This record gives sequence, C-alpha cells and structure tokens, in this order.
Amino acid sequence: MNDVYASTLGCSRSDAICDYLDVTCAPVCSFMGDLTNWLALHSIECISFKDGSSNYLLGRGVLMLSGTSRFHRASASGGFIDGLRERGLWRDYVNLLGTVDHKVTRLDVAVDVSVDAPVVLSALEGHYSEGEFRFGNKAVRISTVLTRRPLDNIISGTWYAGSRKTSARVIGKVYDKQLELYDKHGILSPPLTRFELTFRKDFGASLWDVLSPTDIFYSHAEGLMDTKNIKYDDWASRGLMPWVSVPVDKDFTVERFERTLLHSVELRRYAELAARNFGESGSAIVLKCFATALNNAILETAPKPTAGDSEA
Repeated sequence: MNDVYASTLGCSRSDAICDYLDVTCAPVCSFMGDLTNWLALHSIECISFKDGSSNYLLGRGVLMLSGTSRFHRASASGGFIDGLRERGLWRDYVNLLGTVDHKVTRLDVAVDVSVDAPVVLSALEGHYSEGEFRFGNKAVRISTVLTRRPLDNIISGTWYAGSRKTSARVIGKVYDKQLELYDKHGILSPPLTRFELTFRKDFGASLWDVLSPTDIFYSHAEGLMDTKNIKYDDWASRGLMPWVSVPVDKDFTVERFERTLLHSVELRRYAELAARNFGESGSAIVLKCFATALNNAILETAPKPTAGDSEA
C-alpha cells in the first residue's frame, strides 16, 4: 500500500456531495422564468442585477443566473447549495432545472476526510514527484499553492491535478478545509481535508450524478485517496437517459407576491430610506419608482413584433 492510500485509510469521511453546479439550456425552452418565480416564492432575494445577469444570496453562497441569445445558465456555488440543503430545497432546485432540455456544463463533487491536510499533501507530493497525475489515460499537470497556517505555523494549502485553463474534462483538487474555514469564516474546525473533483463540459455528467454523486466521484478518485472499502458502482454517463422531474410548486399567485414584497429586506430598506429622508412624500416617490421599473420590465418581456406583424 502506498503512502497516498495510507494517509486516508481508516479516517472517517463525509458522503460525496455536489459542491458546485452549472447547468445551461436553450432560451426558447428555458428554466429561467420558473426558477426566478421559485426563488422569490422561498424569499431568496436577488442582491444584484446587471447586463442580463442576476445574483441570489443564500447562506454563504451565490446563485448566478445569466443568459445570451444562445443559452441560459444557472451557476450555483457550494455555499448556495449548502443553503438549499439546510432548507430542504436542494432536490426541488434540481428538479426545476430538469423540467426542460438541459446540459450539465460543470459539476464539482467533494468528500471531506477527517485527516490533517499536511499529511495528505505531503503523501501526494512524494508519490507524484514527476509532476503528473492521470485520470484514466489523460495525464494532467500537478501544481500546489502552499502557505503557513496561522494557528500552528505548519505548511499546508492546496494540491491541484489539472487546471481550468486547459482542455482537461476532469480536474482534481485536494486542500486544507480546516484552513479554509478559518481564513474565510473564522471557524475553528478539527483537522479536515477536502477531496474535490470537477467534471466539465462534454464529460457526460447528468442530474442523476448531481443528486447521487458517489459513483462518479469514486470511479475517478483512484490514486487520490483510499477507495477500497467504499461501495460504489463503476460510473457510466446517463446523459441520454431521460430525466423526469418531480412537480415543484412554483406558482406565483398575487397573495404570494404580496407576502414576498412585505417580507422583502431590500424593499424594507428603501422604505426606511424614503421615510427618513422624505417623510410622507416618500410614499409617492417609492410608488412612482416601482411603477417605472414595472413598466420597463413589461416592455422588456413583451413579445417582439415580427416582420409580418409590422406590415399588417
């Protein structure tokens, strides 16, 4: 047994989870309308909107919705996905994406292992000293980003197999999750190492893999960690197998719209600004601005007249 496998052998580990998801669809048959309704229904607010892209904040992460004349895209970060899981909304979100023809253009799957990252990183560096790692027959370059942990001054960081700047369809990353939690959020955690695989466009990942990522992860994690005692089936693409979504409540009634507005943090903030600065006249200002925004939105979403319509 080599030292890479030995570094994780017998250590407790999490289930494999989706930690980033990018899905695209055609504008003529898009999930965008139903998805924005569903987000509002669950009070997941839009925090920014610019040049056709909107960002929604939940927990420690962001969902970005964007579109062009060729495709619409929904990109959910790991923190946003964690927020959906905590609220019991993750499966509904995936089902909404699957209501139309779509493509999984990026899927990150992660497993956390209760082992100190420097032990694992040292084993990986020693075993792959020639600077290459293979996902099947595809060789990718290895790189590292190291630093000293502030709590104990031990060198740790991230080990990469492949890069998003290349055409590699699978990329690996092993990093000190304990260090990340402390640096980004000030959270003190026991030793924790994250193993993460990114499956990119044209790899063949599907929403089946999003909800049940164990097979796709461990079928490609050989050489990174101990996989001998894990129960999984050899992965095969199910991209051509039809996805049938479970119906999701997304109807945005007038009553639900009123409730959403009344509980909107952003609307409350603007109301307080108007009241503080303009008093009773602030009501007229807010209503005028909302009416202008509503009319502009109606014009933007109205069907464009065709050449035949204009001639008539």
